[in-house]
Amino acid sequence: MIYFRNLLSFFFFFTIPLNANPLLEGYWDAIQKSKETFELEDDSPKRFRFGFTNQSPSFIHKETFNHEVFWFCQKYIEKYHSNYPYPRLKEDIRSHLSDLYGDLSQNFLSGKTSFTCFSGWKNGSSLLKIHFFLNENEFFPYRYDHFNQSGQLYLTEEEETKNGKKDSFTYYASNGCPKEITKDKNDFGGIDEWWYYQNCKLVRIEYDANENGFKERICYYENNKETYCEGVGEKEEREAVSLEALEKYKEALKFYRKSLLEYKKEVPNGTLRTCSLLRKIANIEYNEREFNSFTKTLDEFFSYRVCESDSLDVLLYKSYYYLYVLNDYVSAKESYKKTAEIYRKVHGEISPEISLNLAYAYLMSKEPKACLTSLEKLNSRRLMPYPRFFLFYYRGSCELSLGNFDEAYTNLKRAQILGGEKVFLPIVYYKLARASYATKREGEGKLWLDQALYLDLDLFQKLEGDPLFLNFLESPSGKTYRSKYYLNKVRKP
Repeated sequence: MIYFRNLLSFFFFFTIPLNANPLLEGYWDAIQKSKETFELEDDSPKRFRFGFTNQSPSFIHKETFNHEVFWFCQKYIEKYHSNYPYPRLKEDIRSHLSDLYGDLSQNFLSGKTSFTCFSGWKNGSSLLKIHFFLNENEFFPYRYDHFNQSGQLYLTEEEETKNGKKDSFTYYASNGCPKEITKDKNDFGGIDEWWYYQNCKLVRIEYDANENGFKERICYYENNKETYCEGVGEKEEREAVSLEALEKYKEALKFYRKSLLEYKKEVPNGTLRTCSLLRKIANIEYNEREFNSFTKTLDEFFSYRVCESDSLDVLLYKSYYYLYVLNDYVSAKESYKKTAEIYRKVHGEISPEISLNLAYAYLMSKEPKACLTSLEKLNSRRLMPYPRFFLFYYRGSCELSLGNFDEAYTNLKRAQILGGEKVFLPIVYYKLARASYATKREGEGKLWLDQALYLDLDLFQKLEGDPLFLNFLESPSGKTYRSKYYLNKVRKP
């Protein structure tokens, strides 16, 4: 009997679902999906396997995750870049992990969603660095740094749009400084931008956006800053910039539109210059509250596929407009989701500001589970106090909507301790009171409620229709607040 009980215990121990660090588990799964996409041989432990096996890690520790990324890199280089060596000896592997890869897990825990693979650093061989980014649930390469046998960087190939096609090529001088960059920015397949450098500094960019052999724009630089440009529509844009600096926004808007009109005569297809002018126009229209024109400018901006790579600023305007001006939470949610995706592609990390606004859009559109999902990868310890306040406030509010009152109280209490702006404190106190009453701590709830109503008596209208506060409403304090509220309402003009 004892033997049979021990056997059952042994069987149960090795067949229970396996746990993992929740922040690293999603990235671990993305690595596994990437292996499938690139058809890489997979000898790593599987997740959530049942049965008698010692192949499955019960926890994803930092070291486990770091080694998993390392072995993904080695398998990828072995299969797709077999002309480069990769470390095979134990000493070389240890050197790579400590000197080159470092603590990858810490980068991911802090919101960075990219990593770099290294070929073997072997004497007498050329070297390769491959940079990967997270696109949805898989990692894809987007930049390749080539080094010669002396260890000098001589070429960088990059997919700036991260669409699977190399569109930027940087050539380096012997001192490691860029000397020329050629780009295909309009995605037509030919080179349409030439960047020239002297002594590591950018001096000139030439553009042939419609690839007709005529460079319709040349911009000159000093100390890597643009000094002036020559070409179609440039005179009008310079006038617009001058007027904008003088805060003559209406006049500046007219000249930006003239510049765009002249440029589109020469280059009718959308280019990054088109996107840039539309972005400047949208910026003034938004700040001047010309929202009818603003929405039309946005529609034109997003009608050009090339603008997506340059769309972060405009998407932020659009998302903010939906969320805080129109209170269109469904449109705001979709817009912020797109903004978050592009920000991650461009910067290789998660934007706390975008994630927090997305959480608010989910909260207001009554999707608390999605709200919590948008917050789960934010590390509170890496946030400043002000965004940290909103992180805990939104977490607490979404938990409250789900009926998870203990978790809601914990997060709302953290928000209350951080303080935030005074205007937010009454609603924080009110929600703390809700969580307290829901968990049968009415004495504590009454203290929170008193503070909320003292700062904002109009909150009494919210609690009148809330069944959690029924006992409070029938108490002497509740009746007193009712009298105060309605008396205050009568007195208001």
